[in-house]
Parts: sequence; C-alpha cells; structure tokens
Amino acid sequence: MIREQRALVAVLAVVVVSLLAATQYAPPGPAAGSTTTTTTSFTTTSSTVSITSASSFSFIPSAPLQVLSVSAQTTRDDATGKVYLTLLVAYKNIGSEAVYVTRGCGSPLSANISSTSVIAENQGVRCLCAEFIAALNPEDSGNALTPGCWSGVLYQVVHPGTISVEMKLTYWSGQNQQNPGATSIEASFTLE
Repeated sequence: MIREQRALVAVLAVVVVSLLAATQYAPPGPAAGSTTTTTTSFTTTSSTVSITSASSFSFIPSAPLQVLSVSAQTTRDDATGKVYLTLLVAYKNIGSEAVYVTRGCGSPLSANISSTSVIAENQGVRCLCAEFIAALNPEDSGNALTPGCWSGVLYQVVHPGTISVEMKLTYWSGQNQQNPGATSIEASFTLE
C-alpha cells in the first residue's frame, strides 16, 4: 500500500510539474477586453493616379451644403493598361444646423454619366465594410466619392474625351434625421 501511495504521489508530481511548465512556456493569449490583430501583407501591381478638376460645375440648392470642388481621379493599372475613374466632391455645411451624411464604407454621392462612348460602367468586386450616418455640424467640411468598392461598380475610361456628369449629394436634417435632402451637381470633365 505504501508503494501505491508513492506511485500516486510521483504521478501527481509529474502532472503538477507538467502544468507549471505548460503555463510558463505557453504563448500569452489576449487579456480580457483586449483584441488580437493579424496583419496580412500583399503585393499589388503598380498604378498611376492623376486628378483632374472639373472644367465647370454648378450645384443647387446653395445651402445647407456648399460644393467646394468637384474632381475626377483616374487610375491607370500599369499591368493591364486599363484606366478607371472615381468622382470626388468636397463640400461644407454653411447652414445653421447639423446635417447627417453617410460615412465610413459608403458615400452620400451618386452619379450618372451621360457619355457612354467615353466611360463604361463595369461590374466590380464588392467589398464588405461598415457604413454609418454622421453629423456634419455648421462650418464642418466633408468629402465624398463615387463609385467605391461598396457599390460593386467600376467606371472604366474607354476613350479620351469630355464627359458630362449629374451627381447627387444626399443628406438628412432635423432632430431625428427625418428630413431627406439632396444637392444636385452638374459637372463636365475632359479626360485624356
């Protein structure tokens, strides 16, 4: 019986030492309330980006959002030679109350391009990301673009030329964001 107790004590000692060793050499896990970040790196093909201001633009109404600038960004994929277009608008709240606009992975800007011989609308890969509505207080500025990856659309420049674009910058006003509004923008660009 003494031999059995010694054997049991030896087994318990081995288990305890194994557990202590495991806790000393185990990689630390995230603490309560913390997050673990994984970084993934990847290589992309090179591209050339250029920005062209609108040759002319107008917008109505003149408030609460004032359009500061309208531009077109073209990105040439050097691997394929294809050129893609993104429309950009800078704006400012010149009203006396906050307005609410789409932010994050979304945009308050939409566009309709009339020159289909210059631009082709192609289906793109849609990204999954968070969209939210944020306040734009009086005198605050913002930027919007279209199309973005959330739209699943790409504008491809198929030929150099001039395009006319009708854009809409949407927002909401009121205490509970119950009043929809929109600023209509007309612009033209010469793309090379």
